[in-house]
Amino acid sequence: MIQSMTGFGKSISELPSKKITVEIKSLNSKNFDLNARISSQYREKELELRKIISKSLVRGKIDLSVYVENTGEETSSVL
Repeated sequence: MIQSMTGFGKSISELPSKKITVEIKSLNSKNFDLNARISSQYREKELELRKIISKSLVRGKIDLSVYVENTGEETSSVL
């Protein structure tokens, strides 16, 4: 079975006060190279996301984008 390192995925989650969009793109590469674009308010989650992704992907050039859009009143919550 051939396993490609090239792919694209996108997921959108709508919460009462936020819309979260996550995109991941991967290209063929000999090494694991993750480029993460995450909103500054969630930057502390980057290491955790890197660990999760590196468990599933061994190699490739990966672009991860996380966009958070406020859609309503902001309340104090933990992501």
